[in-house]
Amino acid sequence: MIAALPTTPAETSNLKSILANTSLFKMLDDAQLDDVLSCTRTTQAKGNMPIVDHGEVATGAFWIVYGQVKITLHTKQGTEKILEILGQNTCFGLGEMLLQRPHIALVKTITDSMLLHVDRAAIMRVAEQNFAFSHELMTCVGRQFYSLVRDIEGYSQTAKQRLAEYLLRQSRREISDNIELVAKKSLIASRLSLTPETLSRLFHDLAAEGLIAMSGRRIKILDYERMATVMP
Repeated sequence: MIAALPTTPAETSNLKSILANTSLFKMLDDAQLDDVLSCTRTTQAKGNMPIVDHGEVATGAFWIVYGQVKITLHTKQGTEKILEILGQNTCFGLGEMLLQRPHIALVKTITDSMLLHVDRAAIMRVAEQNFAFSHELMTCVGRQFYSLVRDIEGYSQTAKQRLAEYLLRQSRREISDNIELVAKKSLIASRLSLTPETLSRLFHDLAAEGLIAMSGRRIKILDYERMATVMP
């Protein structure tokens, strides 16, 4: 699924501007950006298209310019378990790239998306030269590990507690009490190990208790203190 390098001056200039404005690459100097750019490929894909297959060799890391992807595992029962739903300005594949291990999960687009793939060699070269970049790289991996641990912790929580934690976490990420759900409720239900019916009931329960207000995919947290008390 990885496309070719940019070929025209306009494509090169546009891609360099995109890289320079990402949280991961924004601290690079001009020469380092050019190094990364020379090893960056773009992918533009429609929704429900595979980006990474299970067992595929990790040759670099991905950055989502726009769109959404889901990271999933297929269970022995043949069902799909969603590990994470990622939107624009987020990355994936860092852990596999750093460890030089094959991808364990399957990554597919949810909506029309544009992604960048940066080769491992360029990332490691720049990491040796730029401490701020190395620090951001470690922060990204640490954040993903922390999120995984919180998900494991979530298995001991009630369904209501898992949803409350999910909404509070997204609110902190967006720095707003107005949240737009990042995906369809069926995908979020899978992400939280709930049935779609249970998720819908929990949304209505939280609204009836005066904790949230709903309008389509937009959720407004009305009472942070009481929402936090839902947590164990």
